[in-house]
Amino acid sequence: MMSGRIEMSSGEVTLAELIETEFLKCHECKSSYNVPRLLPCLHTFCEKCISNIAQKTVNKKSLQKDKDGDVSTKPLDTTINTNGYPENTLICPICLATVGIPKEGEKSYPINTLLQNLCEMYDYKHEKERYCEYCQFDNKKVKATFLCLECQDNICNTCSDNHRRTKVTRSHKVIPFVQIEKGLFDHDIREHQEQKCPQHKDEAFEMFCEKCEQLVCKECKVSYHDNHKWSKTEKAATMYRTQMENLLGGLQRQTDAIHNYIQFLTKYSDSIEETMEKLLIHVNQQAECMHKMVEEQKIAFIEAIGGTCQREKAELNAKKVNLDAAATSLRSNATYLRHLLNHGKPNEVLSIHQGITQRLTQLTHMQLDGISSNLRMHFSEGSLTKQNVEILFGKLTIDRIHTDQQESLVTEGPGLSIKSILPNVKNNPEIIISFDSHIMVDTKDVWPTGIAVTKDNEFVIVDRDNKRIKIFDEYGKEKSYFNGEGENKLGSPFDVTILNNGNIAVTDHEFDDVKVFSPKGVFQMSIKGQFKYPRGITVNKKGEIIVLDCRLQQLTIHDSSNGKFLRTIEGKDSKGSKVLVDPYYVTVTPNDDIIVTDTASPNIKVFSPSGQFLAHYGQYGTGTDQVLQPYGVCTDHYGYIFVADSNNHRIHLLLPDGKFSKFLVTKAEGLWHPIGIAISRRGYLVVTEGLGKIKVYKYI
Repeated sequence: MMSGRIEMSSGEVTLAELIETEFLKCHECKSSYNVPRLLPCLHTFCEKCISNIAQKTVNKKSLQKDKDGDVSTKPLDTTINTNGYPENTLICPICLATVGIPKEGEKSYPINTLLQNLCEMYDYKHEKERYCEYCQFDNKKVKATFLCLECQDNICNTCSDNHRRTKVTRSHKVIPFVQIEKGLFDHDIREHQEQKCPQHKDEAFEMFCEKCEQLVCKECKVSYHDNHKWSKTEKAATMYRTQMENLLGGLQRQTDAIHNYIQFLTKYSDSIEETMEKLLIHVNQQAECMHKMVEEQKIAFIEAIGGTCQREKAELNAKKVNLDAAATSLRSNATYLRHLLNHGKPNEVLSIHQGITQRLTQLTHMQLDGISSNLRMHFSEGSLTKQNVEILFGKLTIDRIHTDQQESLVTEGPGLSIKSILPNVKNNPEIIISFDSHIMVDTKDVWPTGIAVTKDNEFVIVDRDNKRIKIFDEYGKEKSYFNGEGENKLGSPFDVTILNNGNIAVTDHEFDDVKVFSPKGVFQMSIKGQFKYPRGITVNKKGEIIVLDCRLQQLTIHDSSNGKFLRTIEGKDSKGSKVLVDPYYVTVTPNDDIIVTDTASPNIKVFSPSGQFLAHYGQYGTGTDQVLQPYGVCTDHYGYIFVADSNNHRIHLLLPDGKFSKFLVTKAEGLWHPIGIAISRRGYLVVTEGLGKIKVYKYI
């Protein structure tokens, strides 16, 4: 895995310094190159190392095939398409490119002559055993002490003297290895290094065939390239050096781009780690909080059960003591009375008969000290289901989003018939951006009746009075505008929505149709025939177009691909009475329920996807649940409902079940005649104001 700064050589190192660097070491064997071959991906390896790499690739293919029954050896999209090598390939260990291997009889990878010559220089500059090549003809082994630059021969002291005396070689430059090793002849050696023609061994490449784009020697030129355009190698190299320098600049830019993206990935990885730590802390805190609450509830129940039972038992024990005493008294009195009756004299009976009679009468009619009610206790278990635990504990959403969006853990919220634990909404929503939608070509005041947000987070605005569609980027900068052409020109546009394919659909009540344009404003089609005065427009989960007709007081559903009419929602209640009076805007909830704003009271009407009338909200006025001029309406992923109360200069926030929650933004925060509203791709509330001001709020 790549990490850190990617560096490119600046070329400012000296020749002597370059020879001592890792530049001359093979990436595979870590030693100086031995017959360096240049792969099509421009990475060089020793000839033997290439064979090893090819074998490793074969082993990797075998392992992959054993693993999943298929072969996949393309880690990156860096395949070098070399003709003739469709199957027999190797993977470059540096760039992971898939490179074709030459078949038997085909031309092998070219020698990297630069590296080969530099490695030769490296050998010259480092002390090693060298023997005179001339003495070897006499089967003598004599240490070489000189190098002839012209002949490229190693020679001894004696032979060097002779070499200087012959007529043919007396002008040759013979230099001692002792001085070569000190770097005194680096540039002389480089100057005398020549690339020989492999076909004509003694001939050096001196020319470049411009037609064949290859080096040629004198013999090659005469034999094969005589009629071709050619030039000296120095001249041709000058042209190609310029070309390569330009490419080098491109490589540097690409390298910088890769470096910047690596930094981005590093930061992204760090943010994932940070997010993970925060989420784990949050989850643990939530679990501990729930454990604490459960424990406290358990203790409260135990104490209530124990205290109540102990008090009841104490009262029962007291009653038992009293009853035991009464029983003892009765037994005692009964024993005495039996003895008196059996053995007492008349005068003894008569002397106490009054007291006995009174006491016995009292005991006979004595009321028992019993209980008036039984203690009854029962524990009703709560609905301990996995779903309820998930709702109480919280919601974790893991999703992938496009990189031009902010990180978000938003999931589709509930519709009007579902209750859920919702995120907290800010008391004072933050204005992210605010801009004026007036542009230079406008001839009238801007009246932005419609707003929609594209997948690229661009704002598409309907300017009713200037009869055009305006598009601004996510920072409020003007991008483009259009108003149609000819018979497809906009007459009185009102509302807009973005279709699933990115096209822009606009209601036009002057022509009683819906016009569909491409993102660049090119007319695509017109939907007409079902409308008398189309106003609001939106799309449902299926991508179908929903159009609100204020004169026919109904909604129609259309296929977004061809505009075909699908069905009608008549806007009636269960008794068959019309509930739509003067409707303006329409939106759908996360579960596809349809919400319509209506100037008649109640102001908000809700229908199921099939058209069943479900609910309503709001009355005419200035109070909490009242609206003076209900215009735009939208919902977010959580199910929150937003309503633009234009004449009251405020935005109503409703819960997913339609109940009033709060005024999200009011005149006190600078809001003025809100008209159209929408939720951006970043989860922000977008509001258009009368005269063209556009405001974007972060409310969660």
